Amino acid sequence: MKRILPLLGLALLCLPAMASQQVDLGLNSDALRLVYTYGMRDKPLLFDGGWMYHSDNGNVVHVGINLSDVASSGSKELVGGLGGRVAWQKGDLSNQDGVAFPIGGFLMYTPRRFNRFTLGVAAYYAPDVLSVGDSKKYQDYTLRFAYNVMRQADIYVGARYVRGDYKKAPDAYYDTGMHIGMTLRF
Repeated sequence: MKRILPLLGLALLCLPAMASQQVDLGLNSDALRLVYTYGMRDKPLLFDGGWMYHSDNGNVVHVGINLSDVASSGSKELVGGLGGRVAWQKGDLSNQDGVAFPIGGFLMYTPRRFNRFTLGVAAYYAPDVLSVGDSKKYQDYTLRFAYNVMRQADIYVGARYVRGDYKKAPDAYYDTGMHIGMTLRF
């Protein structure tokens, strides 16, 4: 964790002027995830940094980059992104840590007629070949249904599955269930 936080701070300071930023907070009774996302002004790039905490199973810190754009012809109903992350995991029960380089992406669908509602899905996966240290495999899957409360804020309900597999210890389930949350844009 001491090595990852300075890198995250340096990445945030080196980014050029941003057109959009958002903070996302999702939680349930056992887990909390906080993600800060930056959108480039003149390029379709999204940078993000996040922290997930599970009260019994440990922490995950990540930084990521996605190429993001409209994924449907002519309308902004479907937005997608493809990219990757660097995810540092520390399993409390296993007393092991490792770094994974998951690849994946996301899709967000907002129907034109019901534009206050958004359905989103994200998937990031790192097999053994993209994992170092004690890490053997990393999976991060999210499904959410959001309602736009105001132009710059959404509330949502979703399901999340975040798991880290270790070489010589039990797997760590950082989140495996329903969560609620909010997204603030500025």
